[in-house]
Amino acid sequence: MTCQDADAYRFPPLPIETNAQGAARRVGVEVEFSGLSERRAASILQETFGGELDDSNPHQLFVRGGALGDLEVELDTVLGKTGMGAESQSRLKDLLRGLVPVEIVTEPLLPDQVALFDTVMPVLREAGASGSRDGVFLGFGVHLNAEVVAPADPHTMRTIRAFALLDPVLRAEKGIDVTRRVLPFVTSWPRALVDLLIEEKPDRLAALIDLIDPYVRSRNHALDLLPLLKHARPKLFEASYPDEQSTTARPAFHFRLPDSRINEPGWSLREPWEMWRTVEEVAASDRLERLEEEWTERKRAHGVLRRDSAWVRVASDILSRDDA
Repeated sequence: MTCQDADAYRFPPLPIETNAQGAARRVGVEVEFSGLSERRAASILQETFGGELDDSNPHQLFVRGGALGDLEVELDTVLGKTGMGAESQSRLKDLLRGLVPVEIVTEPLLPDQVALFDTVMPVLREAGASGSRDGVFLGFGVHLNAEVVAPADPHTMRTIRAFALLDPVLRAEKGIDVTRRVLPFVTSWPRALVDLLIEEKPDRLAALIDLIDPYVRSRNHALDLLPLLKHARPKLFEASYPDEQSTTARPAFHFRLPDSRINEPGWSLREPWEMWRTVEEVAASDRLERLEEEWTERKRAHGVLRRDSAWVRVASDILSRDDA
């Protein structure tokens, strides 16, 4: 599919399409894979979207000024934060090629631009890109950075609560690769934290930081809130996470889908897009209250929800009744 073909389909908009300033909300995308070098991936992006190739760093390339603005292609993002010298980093990255993913990172995009970016997925697949299911220990994923309406907007806190209740449902219904579940990249929030979120319903990010502090000590969760917290409450963030140096502040949810299926025919970014859109749709409707009531009632009756599978059946039934 070419750039011109992108008009043939659209990604459905998020339920709240604009931010508090009235501008269209944007979503950044990160896609990880192996099987291609950084240069080959960057060349494909340039051929598809245009722009100029900046290859001054062989492990961190940019395609600048194309149809989607600037696109970054890099091998891993952690090694550059270790204090290791550039030459040593380069040698280590060469040794780790195939285990460390190549990652494409976009600027924040409009929904139609995300659809346009999706047109390069089959091109990368045909060129040899491999996803997480090609190896047991391949920790590759797809991340969406969805701009919040505003840090203080009620939809922000409702979305966090909706995700807490829907995370096991999304994992089950979308068949998240079981091998990814054993890797420490995208763990679920502890059940005790979900209980607190539903019981206390914090209405401000400052209160949320106090609530999650004992339970969330890293970014390795399916919904990474640390970039948003650092953006909205920098002083409180620094007090709670003084050693967290890898977090970049931004006014966005960081949804870390624990599966990159780029090598599978028919796979599309539409899948993670719809997963996140489901979370926001629940947050924007009374279905959130129904899910919370059901969670609270079952916890009151049984003391604890012992199995994710039991909650998945209950929550899926609530969602399917509305969809019928």
